[in-house]
Amino acid sequence: MKMNYRIIFFIASVLLMHPLSVMADNSLESAEKAYNEGKFAEAAAIYGKISQEHGVSASLLANMGNAYAKAGDYGQAFLCYERSLYLDPSSNEVRNNRAYILSKIEDGNKANAKGKNISVVADEPSFFSRVKRYVTYSHTSDTWAVWGAVSFVLLCGCIALYIFRTEVLLRKIGFFGGLSLLVLCVVFMTFSFASAKACQSHDRGVITGFKVVLLTEPFSSAKAVGTPLERGTPLDILESENSQDGTVEWYKVRLNSEFAGWIQASDFEVI
Repeated sequence: MKMNYRIIFFIASVLLMHPLSVMADNSLESAEKAYNEGKFAEAAAIYGKISQEHGVSASLLANMGNAYAKAGDYGQAFLCYERSLYLDPSSNEVRNNRAYILSKIEDGNKANAKGKNISVVADEPSFFSRVKRYVTYSHTSDTWAVWGAVSFVLLCGCIALYIFRTEVLLRKIGFFGGLSLLVLCVVFMTFSFASAKACQSHDRGVITGFKVVLLTEPFSSAKAVGTPLERGTPLDILESENSQDGTVEWYKVRLNSEFAGWIQASDFEVI
């Protein structure tokens, strides 16, 4: 009797999921149609609704980013591209689109500076920062974990070779190969944990307001810092200021070593 209940539950689940799948497909077709007709803001809104109702994927975020970019909303476009790369770091197309949008944003920030002696671009990353970014953003944590698992399986093979073979050459291969694979296994698993941690750190965000000025203190009457920053400018989060109910009202952010200040949460979205 229990088996019958399980079968009925399984069939009911499939029947309930089918209409949702059809609805998602219809919404995707509507979004693609709107995009092809030049209704980019409408397409972005439809993609956003799909993400809320059915969850996100790398391709959905990439398409949403394309729609926002065509609509001129570089802030949401950059945000979508960043989140898409978190899910699929291997997409060169999304990476190139992100780089193009970032160049347009930086051009706008330079124009806002109007020749003032102030840097409005991010600092060049150090060697160690480049290595860390490659480890955490070039591949997903699952990919690093798979490589770690493969290394572990090969390590077991080398151990077996060292234990069960009597030939000197094969035992040497098993010993030194095992040591090398042990190191690789540890490195790959460390990279996997680092990549997963980076995706959950939420230590960066994007300006979503129009020509936002950073402030020296977390209140509206504070003194301005630097020049206005364009929508879509990525910033590092240093700390936050919460209201009495616990919601974030202000973020202390950093563009580069010379440009840091406070921004209202309503003008900023965490990646």
